[in-house]
Amino acid sequence: MKTLLKNCRLTNGMHNILIENDKIIYIQKVTMSRKLFKKKRRLESESDEIIDISGNHVIPGVIDPHVHVRDMEQSDKENWLSASKAALAGGVTTIFDMPNTLPPTTNLINLNLKRKAAEKSLVNYKFYLGATNENINEIEEILKTDPSDIAGIKVFLAASSSNEVIKDREILKSVFKVARDFDKVMVVHTELQELLDIWQKRLHYRNILKHNALRNRQCAIRGTKLVLDLAYEVRNKLYIAHISTAEEIDLIRAYKSSADIFCEVTPHHLLLNESVLNKAGNNGKVNPPLRSEKDNEALMEAVMDGTIDIVGTDHAPHKLSEKQQEYPKAPSGFPGLETGLHLLLNEVNKGNLTIGKLVELTSRNPAEIFNLANRGEIKVGNFADLTVIDMNMKWKIDSSKFKSKAKYSPFDGMEIQGKVIMTFVNGK
Repeated sequence: MKTLLKNCRLTNGMHNILIENDKIIYIQKVTMSRKLFKKKRRLESESDEIIDISGNHVIPGVIDPHVHVRDMEQSDKENWLSASKAALAGGVTTIFDMPNTLPPTTNLINLNLKRKAAEKSLVNYKFYLGATNENINEIEEILKTDPSDIAGIKVFLAASSSNEVIKDREILKSVFKVARDFDKVMVVHTELQELLDIWQKRLHYRNILKHNALRNRQCAIRGTKLVLDLAYEVRNKLYIAHISTAEEIDLIRAYKSSADIFCEVTPHHLLLNESVLNKAGNNGKVNPPLRSEKDNEALMEAVMDGTIDIVGTDHAPHKLSEKQQEYPKAPSGFPGLETGLHLLLNEVNKGNLTIGKLVELTSRNPAEIFNLANRGEIKVGNFADLTVIDMNMKWKIDSSKFKSKAKYSPFDGMEIQGKVIMTFVNGK
């Protein structure tokens, strides 16, 4: 079956896109040339389906490498069907699921349980294997089969949901070596648990307004320095998740030219700071915490100069009733699949980003860093994962209408310009 998308506004002008068997087979520039006009008419006559995009922007489908789908024993928070519906609403066509689920993705049995659960997904997906203090051999055995659905290995240096914390540097180094030997990306949550424990003891007055202080920025900075040193030593591909501080950016800049170093920022760390917690309360509780306005500025500068490679949402759904508990009991995290791209589109409309930079951050770089063949770019031979955007549409974020089961957000009520109106997923 051939599908023709007419009048698509790409980053390099107006084009028609012809799709067959999940892939882009032809891209035609829209022009007044009589010869090309005749070819367009022929394309239309040969197509089984014609969709007029009406001059709206078309970008490669977003690849989100930081998603917590939950499901299985946490299906009341989110499952693969609800998460993938949220992804589609947010223009996301590929998601990578984190391993701190119940059960955790730390061995082949649990990986196969997750594979079965993920069959409900409406979008493309991959999984991370979670590293523990004792499962290095199991990770090696899984990777020896070279499964195409493994995006990388995830390490938590601090507690989060069901994950096991790795504190020993030599064990961490061993995991980095496995990632290097099997050419897998090493993804790290860098907050150090031992420093978190110290700050928890120092500060006795606890509420959401103290979250940034309780998880002091040094916990992330020192953890980031640790893994940068290790990656430089081991020579593996390192991906630092959810950078939140200006100091981490300075460290990454110092290492980036001499090692295989990549990093991610979330929309909330980029665009929000702890001042929003006066209004959002526990709905803005997240790890690492929202920081300061100066950190926002440093992160945006790092986005623009290429220090930051990817924007990932860290979609982390919980039940609203859980978030409404007292601060110490309320879990960290909030949904992001439906807001992530929209927040960046709003920045484009404000003149803070270009469409080209947005595409680089959300599709081209993720495809390149995680070795996704035939994705991340609109070109002949690639899968037709495409997101159609009305850049002029103005609307308001309303979490009660989310496709995710988690219907809350620190961005609730925010006025946005730029809206996903169609999402095409192919190659599943």
